[in-house]
Amino acid sequence: MLERTAGCLESGSLRRLLPASKKAMKSRRTLHSSFWTHGASDLEMSPLWTALVQIAAPADQHGGQDMQLQRPAAMGNTGMLLDFLYPAGTLNFLRQYSGWGVDRAGGRLARSGLEKLGHRQYTSSAQDTAPTSQDTPTETVIVEDEAGAESGSMALLYEKLGLTKNYDFEEAWRQYSLLENEEQQIPLRKQLMRYLSASERLIDAERTIQLFEVLEQEQGTPVAYRHTIRAYLKMRNLADAMTLYARALDELDSPAGSEELLAYLVKNSSWGRAFSVWNEFNKFRAQSPSLSYNIFEVLDKDPTIGSQAIELAGYVNRKLENRSPESASDIPSELLNFASRIVRRALLSAQAFNSARFTSLLTILQDWKLVSPALYEQVNFMLLRLNETKLAIKCYRRARYSKEFRFTRPTLHSLLKVCCDYHSILGMQQILDDFFRIYSRPTRTAYRMCMSEFATQGDAETVHALFDQLLERDEQHRLTSVSEITPVLHVHAKRGEVREVVTYFDQIQDIYRLQPNLLCWNILINAYGKVHDVDRAYDCFEQLISDGKLRPDDYTFGTMMGICTTRGDVDRVIGLYMFAQEQKVEISAAMLDCLALSHVQAGDLQKAETICEDALKMDIKGSRTRMWNYLLTGHALNRDLVDVNRLLQRMSEAGVEYDTYTYSALMQSLVMVKQPDRAFAIMTDVMPPAGVQATDFHYAVVMGGYLANGEVDKVFKLQRRMEKRNVRSSASTKLLTLKATVAEDERLLEDGTSQEKLNRALEMFQEIVTSIDPQDIANPARKGIGRMSIDVAYSTIFNRYMIFVLGQYAEFSTAGSIYEAYLRSLPASRKGEVPLDMMRTIMDTKLAEGDHETVRKCWEASLEQAKRLGTPIKAESGNLPEDHLIQYERKAIAPARQLDLARHLGIYMRSLHTQRMTDEMIATVDGLLNDGFALDNHNWNSYIEFLAIRHKYQLAFRLCETYLMDHWTGWARIRWTLPERNRLPTDLRAKRKDPLHLRPKYLTILHLARGYLELQSMAAESVHSEALLTELERVCPRVVNAITTMQRVDDVLERTVLRGY
Repeated sequence: MLERTAGCLESGSLRRLLPASKKAMKSRRTLHSSFWTHGASDLEMSPLWTALVQIAAPADQHGGQDMQLQRPAAMGNTGMLLDFLYPAGTLNFLRQYSGWGVDRAGGRLARSGLEKLGHRQYTSSAQDTAPTSQDTPTETVIVEDEAGAESGSMALLYEKLGLTKNYDFEEAWRQYSLLENEEQQIPLRKQLMRYLSASERLIDAERTIQLFEVLEQEQGTPVAYRHTIRAYLKMRNLADAMTLYARALDELDSPAGSEELLAYLVKNSSWGRAFSVWNEFNKFRAQSPSLSYNIFEVLDKDPTIGSQAIELAGYVNRKLENRSPESASDIPSELLNFASRIVRRALLSAQAFNSARFTSLLTILQDWKLVSPALYEQVNFMLLRLNETKLAIKCYRRARYSKEFRFTRPTLHSLLKVCCDYHSILGMQQILDDFFRIYSRPTRTAYRMCMSEFATQGDAETVHALFDQLLERDEQHRLTSVSEITPVLHVHAKRGEVREVVTYFDQIQDIYRLQPNLLCWNILINAYGKVHDVDRAYDCFEQLISDGKLRPDDYTFGTMMGICTTRGDVDRVIGLYMFAQEQKVEISAAMLDCLALSHVQAGDLQKAETICEDALKMDIKGSRTRMWNYLLTGHALNRDLVDVNRLLQRMSEAGVEYDTYTYSALMQSLVMVKQPDRAFAIMTDVMPPAGVQATDFHYAVVMGGYLANGEVDKVFKLQRRMEKRNVRSSASTKLLTLKATVAEDERLLEDGTSQEKLNRALEMFQEIVTSIDPQDIANPARKGIGRMSIDVAYSTIFNRYMIFVLGQYAEFSTAGSIYEAYLRSLPASRKGEVPLDMMRTIMDTKLAEGDHETVRKCWEASLEQAKRLGTPIKAESGNLPEDHLIQYERKAIAPARQLDLARHLGIYMRSLHTQRMTDEMIATVDGLLNDGFALDNHNWNSYIEFLAIRHKYQLAFRLCETYLMDHWTGWARIRWTLPERNRLPTDLRAKRKDPLHLRPKYLTILHLARGYLELQSMAAESVHSEALLTELERVCPRVVNAITTMQRVDDVLERTVLRGY
C-alpha cells in the first residue's frame, strides 16, 4: 500500500493504481451501422471514458437536479483503507469513478479465485446516509404487468439475500455471489435485475447485463428486457440497446424497452432515431390492436421534457422552412404528429411546469393549429390545479381572439369561478359572451355563479337582469332549485333592503312553489341584522330551532353572534357560542371572529388575544385571519405599534395568512400615530409584491390620515390615483373628499364670506346626494360609519357633515332645510328614530343657534335611544333559546355602549352651563352614571370646570380627586429640573388619546386654582370659607398639591382664568 502511495507522486503512475482486469473490455457485439453519424458516446467504448463523460455532463443530461441528489446515496461509499495517505486529487478521482477500484468485479479477487467472497465497500467509520426509501417512479410502473408474481418474488429476494433496504446494491450482489450453487441463483436473477435497476452506478448496470445473459429462456420477460435496455443506456451503449429492442420485438412480440429508448434519444436530441423508434412502435401497435403500452412512460417523468419539446419543435420548424415547395414528402405528417405528441405531453406535465416554457409550448401548438377544445380543457384544469389562475385567464383571453375557437362548458365554468373569486367583472362578461356565442345562452350554473358574485358586490340591477334571463329559459318562468333565487335575497340583504328580502323570501313558496332552504333563512336573519332589527332576527332563529326539518348551522349561529356583537352584548355572544356547542354545531372561524371582536369592542384586548391563540389549537372551519385582524385593529386604534408588530410576527409564526384587511390594520396603526406617508408606502410598495390589491378601504384609511394632519392636497392626489387605477369610490372616500374640499376652501377663501366658502361644498354635496347608490356602502369594510344600520348610514354621514359645516358658518336655515330633506329620505321603519350621530350634530347646530329647548329635546331622545340600544338583549316575554347559558349578573349598559352619549353630554352640559342650570347639570350627570353610562376624559374635565365656574368648589375638588388624579403625571416644568429624562414613555403618551384614560387638563386645574385662591382670600373674613378650605386640603391633597406647585407662566389661559390673582 505504501508503495502504491509513493507511486502516486511519480509522473504517469495513475494507471498503476487502477487494478487490472483479465476480462476483455470488448464484446462479441458489432458496431452499429450508423457509427459515424452520431456522438461517439452513443457506442460501446471504454468504461473509463463513459464515466468521465458522465461526470462532465451537465445536470440536465442525468435526469435533472433531483437525480443528481439521489445518485450519491445510490452509489454508496467506496471507502478505501488508509485513504488519508493518497494525494487529494487522486483520491477524488477514485471516489468519483466508482466503476474502477477495489470493488471492480473480475479484478484481483477474480484472478485469485476469491470472487465469491464478496467485497467490502465501506470503511468501519462509514455511516449510512442513504434515505430510507429510494424507489424510483419508473421502477414503480415497470412491473405493473407482472405485479402479482413480482411482489412475491421480490419478497423472496429480500428473504434469501437478507436485505432490509431497497438501495443496498453492493450487499445484494455480494449475497447473491455467496450463494453456493446455480440452482439457488436462478430463481433470484430476474428479481435481482429489478433490484439493481434502481441504481445509477455503472457497475450495477454491468451486473444487470451479466444477469440477463445467463437468464433462463422462460425468464426472458418484457420486464427483464426493459431492465437490460435501461442498463445499456446507462452505459451509453445505444447500439446494444437498439439490438436488444429489436430482439424483443422479434422474440417476445413486445415493444419492451421502447419507453427507455425514446426517453434516452429525446434527452440526447437524437430526433431522427427517436422518430424512428416511435414510428416503429406505432406500426407494431397497429398490428396488435389489443396492445396496451405507453411508450411515453419514462419521458413523461423527465423534468426537462419542456425544454426538450421546445428544441424538437425548433427542429421540426426548420424542416418545414427548408421543405421545397414542389415536394410535400420531405416532411412526412408522421413527424409533425410525433413532435406534437411530445409537445402536448410537455404542455400537460405538471411536475415539469414552468410558466415561460408553458407559454412557448402553447404557442407552438397554436402555430401548428393543433389546439383543440379538449386539449385546452386539460390545460385549463392543470393550471387551476397548480394555482396558476392568472396564466389560465391569460391563455383564455389569448385563445378567444380567434372567434372560431370553441371552449367546452367545463372550461368556461372553471374560468368563470376564477373571475368570480377575483371579482373581475370584465372576465365574467367575456365568459358570458362566449356562452352566448358558442352555446346561444349560459348554463344555469353560470347564471348562479355570476348572480352570486354580483350579489356580493351589492349590484342589484345586474343580479335582477341575470335573474330575469334565467327565468326566460323556461316558458313558465319556473326555477329548478331554490339556490337560483338566493342571490336575489343576498343582494338586497347586503344593501340593507329588508322589505325586498322579505318579499322575495315569500315568493319562494307563493310563486315558485319551492321551500326555503337553510341558506334562505340565514340570509333573512342577516338582513334583519343589517338594520339592527334584533327582535325579528331572533324570531327567525327561534323558528329554525323549533323546525323539525331545518336545523341552524354554523353560519346561522355566526350571523346571530354578529348581530349581538353589533349591539355590544358580550354575554349574549358567549351564550350563543355555548348554545352552539350544546346543539353539536360545528365551530367555525366566523363564530370565533365574533367572540374576538366583541371583546375588542369592550376594550378587553387580552381576552381577545387568548381567543385567537386558542383558535390556533382548534380544528375549525374557515380562515383564522379575520379574528387576528380585529385584534390588530384594536391595538392600532390604541396607537400601540409595539403590539401590532408583535401580533404580525405571531401570525407569521402560526401560519396565519395575511389578507387585505391585515394590511389595512397595519396602515391604520401608522395613521393613528400621524404617519400617513408610511401607510401610503405600505399600500404602494409592500402590498403589490405580496399580491394584495389596494381597495377603496385602503385609500380611505390613508385619506383619513392626511386629512387629520391637515395635508388636504394629498387627499386629492389619492382621489386622482383611485380614478387612474379604476378603483371604485366608496361612501367613505367620497365623504373624506368632501371634508378635504371644505378644508381647502376655508384656506383659499380665508377672507371671503361664508357663502363663498360654502358654494363649492354645497355643490359637491348635491352631486353626491343625487348619485347615491346603495352599492357604494354594500362593502362590509366601511370607514366613518360607526354602528349605524346600513339602511340609513349612507345618507346620514353626508347630511350630518353638511349640517355640521353649515352650523359652523351660522347658515341655520340652510341646515334646517337639509335636515328636513334627510328626515323625508329615511325608510318608513325609521321615521320616528334619528340615528345618534345625526342627533348629536343637530344638538351642536341648535346650540350654536341658541335654541336650547331643541337641544334639550334632542338630548332626551338620544338618552332614550341609547338606553334601548345599550341594554343587553332580552326577550320581551318568555326566554331566548340561549338564556339558560347566560349569567344574569350583567351590567345595565353593555361595556361597548357606555360611551355612546359622551359627545352628546358635552353639548348638553354647555347648553345647561350657558343657561346657568347647574343643578340640572349635576342631576343629568348623576342620572347618566346611575343608568350605567360612562363619561370620557373630556366630559369629566368640562363638568368639573363648569362646577368650579359656578362656585361648586367642594363637588368639583372631590370629583377631580376621585376620578382624575390617579393618572396625573405632574407639571412638565418641574420634571425639567429633575435629574432624569423629562419625556414621558411612549405608551403613556399614547394612552392619553384613550377617552377612558382620565386625567386633569391644564384648564381644569386653572379653574380649580382660581377657586382655591378665592377661598384663601375669603378665609380671613369667613369661617365657612376657612372650614371649606381646610376640608379640601384634607380630602383632596393631590388636587391641592397640583395647585400649589403650579408655576406661573403668564400665558393666555392663565391670564384669562386667573386674572386678578
